[in-house]
Amino acid sequence: MLRRHFLSSFALAATASGFVAMPAQAMSLEPAPSHLRLGVPASDGTLDWSLLAEAGDTRFRDGAMSRFPAALRALHNTEVTLTGYMMPFSNSPAHSEFLLGGMQFHCSTCMMGDLTRIVAVRAAQPVALNNAPLMVRGKLSLIEQDQSPLYFRLDGARAA
Repeated sequence: MLRRHFLSSFALAATASGFVAMPAQAMSLEPAPSHLRLGVPASDGTLDWSLLAEAGDTRFRDGAMSRFPAALRALHNTEVTLTGYMMPFSNSPAHSEFLLGGMQFHCSTCMMGDLTRIVAVRAAQPVALNNAPLMVRGKLSLIEQDQSPLYFRLDGARAA
C-alpha cells in the first residue's frame, strides 16, 4: 500500500514556526510523492478535473441560479470519461457504487477538502477494486441541490 501523508501545509508551517509542538516521531517532513500531490493527469478524451473544480456555491451564474458555470452545465446528462482513484464503501473485491477522486484518497476520515474533485459513481456492472488510477465512462449528472455536499454523479459507469 502507498505511504500515507496526512500533514497539511498549515500543520507543517505551524510546527515549523513553533505555534504547535509535536513530538518528532508524530510527523514526517518527507514530501508526499508527486502522484499524490498532483492528482490524476488528464489524458486524451478524458474530462479534466480542473473543469469540475469550477463548480462552487450556488449563485447567479450565466443567467441562472446554479452551482455550475455554463461549461459544466453543458456536460449535464452527457457521456464522459473520467480517470481517478476509487474509494469504495466496503472491502469487497468489486463495487457497484463508490467515490472517484481526482487525487488519491488516504482514508475515509482524511479525504481531500475540495468536494468538486469527488464524483459519486453508480456502475452498470461491478468494477474491480483498484488502487491505481481507474478510467470510467458514464453519464455525468450535476447535483444542483445545496443540501448535497457532492456536486457530481456518474451513472451507468463502466470501466473504460
